[in-house]
Amino acid sequence: MTQAEILNLIDEELFMNNIKTEITEEKIVWTDNFGAENSVSVYQTAVNSYGILAWWQYNEAGKEQVHIRINERTLIMWRPPINNPYSNARLYFYEHYLIIKYQDKHRERLFMFNIQTLNCEEIILKNLTTQIQIVGNELLLRGFYSDEEFIKITLYPDHFEKEIVDEAYINQKNITLS
Repeated sequence: MTQAEILNLIDEELFMNNIKTEITEEKIVWTDNFGAENSVSVYQTAVNSYGILAWWQYNEAGKEQVHIRINERTLIMWRPPINNPYSNARLYFYEHYLIIKYQDKHRERLFMFNIQTLNCEEIILKNLTTQIQIVGNELLLRGFYSDEEFIKITLYPDHFEKEIVDEAYINQKNITLS
C-alpha cells in the first residue's frame, strides 16, 4: 500500500466522523471542536498483511491517540500515557501485534498492543533512545549507546516473552539494529 493510499484511507475514516481535513502528500491536518490542531503524518502509520491500519494522531493540546482500523466497521482508539505533546511516534506491525514507540518528556516508551486479545503492555526501557529491529517473530531492541542493554521480545499469537540478551547473540544472528 502506498503512502497516498494510507492517507486516503485515514482521510475517509475521518470524513465518516464528520471531520473536515486538509490533506497533503505527507500529512492530514484538521482543527477539532476545541480549537486544537490535530494531524496524522504518513510516517506515523502502519499497515499489516491483513489490511489492518494504524496511525498516531498528534494533538497540539497533548491529547494524542492511536487509532487501529480493523475493518470498515471496527475502529479501536487508544490514548497512550504521555507527559507532553512531543511524541516522534513510530508504529510497527508484526502479525497481530502493533508495536508503538514514542518519546515523551522524560524517556522513550514502547507498548505492545495485541489486536486479537486487546491487551496492551508497556515494555520498560532503561535506554534513552532505542533502536528496533523485527527479525522473524523476534523484536530486538538496543539502546543507542554501546553500554546499554539488548532486549529480545519473542512474539507468540497470544503472548510475548521478554529477555535480556548480549551482543554475542545479536552478532551470532548477524542482525544490524537501526
